Amino acid sequence: MRILLTGGTGFVGSHTTSALIRAGHEVRLLVRSPEKIERVFKPHGVRPSDYVQGDITDADSVVKAIRGCDAVVHAAAVVATDPASEARIRETNFVGAKNVLDAAIAAGCDPIINISSSSALFPFTTDPVTPEHPVGTFDTAYGQTKAQVERYARELQAADHPVTILYPAGVLGPHDPNMGELMGGVKVWASQALPVGGMTGGYVDVRDIAKAVVLAMELGKGPRRYLLWGHYVDHETLAEHIVEATGRTDLKTPKVPKALMTVWGKAGDLARKYGKDLVVTSEACDYLYNFKPADQSATTDELGLAFRPLVDTLGDTLLWLHEVGELPAKAVGKLAIT
Repeated sequence: MRILLTGGTGFVGSHTTSALIRAGHEVRLLVRSPEKIERVFKPHGVRPSDYVQGDITDADSVVKAIRGCDAVVHAAAVVATDPASEARIRETNFVGAKNVLDAAIAAGCDPIINISSSSALFPFTTDPVTPEHPVGTFDTAYGQTKAQVERYARELQAADHPVTILYPAGVLGPHDPNMGELMGGVKVWASQALPVGGMTGGYVDVRDIAKAVVLAMELGKGPRRYLLWGHYVDHETLAEHIVEATGRTDLKTPKVPKALMTVWGKAGDLARKYGKDLVVTSEACDYLYNFKPADQSATTDELGLAFRPLVDTLGDTLLWLHEVGELPAKAVGKLAIT
């Protein structure tokens, strides 16, 4: 298939583009900055040559980019939990998604894959979370815009348009060209300390998200939804996996009370308004204490996706962070000499 992919120079988008190309598809990127293509894709060993310069918020450039394509993968969004990004989030996420989805339907594309987020369903009202979970009502800019997109995508599904929605949780793995917020967290965990005590999360390998897109790239399947939580673990288990991956016995895991984490999150919100990063935000705290496991049976049974072990994902993430100079050898232990 010839596939338009938005957000192709981002973390999920670059891995997905590479996986689609290796699966034999032709991929066209819609990019704001073509000069980023070579840098982003060099670690992947591929270089997409077909691109249209434009922006998802510009409906004309989206229509131009989709022309001649059989399918669409929408992976572009402003992903942030800091208040400083609020204006950009609100100006981009819903308008951009609507432009892409509308243009894809008008062009007769099938499938149309929207890479959403667990944030679109948060706060969770069921345990486990299912693909039929109600649209979220989180009151942050990111959560609200993802919920807006989710409601619209579900309206299109109800009208029987071939929209597939994927819901990744926290995304880990190597080769993050933008060094996202979760990568900042991983650096703190490995180099300083991993707080424990009542905190949980879902962590999925970016390469598994890319594989899910490849598996979902089928004509005539109609509307579908798949959760991509990967592995739901508490921080104590997360620490055990880091120790297993690195061989370290000196990993610090202080037990931090929820009240202190809440204060830290509020301080993090304020700090980001002044260009400082304390890693934790109020939004991050909400996730850490209110995340729920997922029923991923549709993902594993219908798509046939097998999630790689979390210890392997953490090992690859930590090793990559060391290789690009973001973590010292001491922080990654035995990985530095393999």
